[in-house]
Amino acid sequence: MILVAIVNAGGAFAGTHGADAGGVQIELWQAINLVGAPLLAVLFARPVIDDIVAWLGSDRR
Repeated sequence: MILVAIVNAGGAFAGTHGADAGGVQIELWQAINLVGAPLLAVLFARPVIDDIVAWLGSDRR
């Protein structure tokens, strides 16, 4: 479902790339990156926080 929204968003903004074209233009890969990068950050935030807490709590001698 989210992939369909990304494809539709990419298709809505992708068009002519000439000098006469005005407005926002976004490619499909840019839309995927805009959604994917924050999603990956959220997915991996908890394990990273757990590792930092474990590292700070360990004996680092």
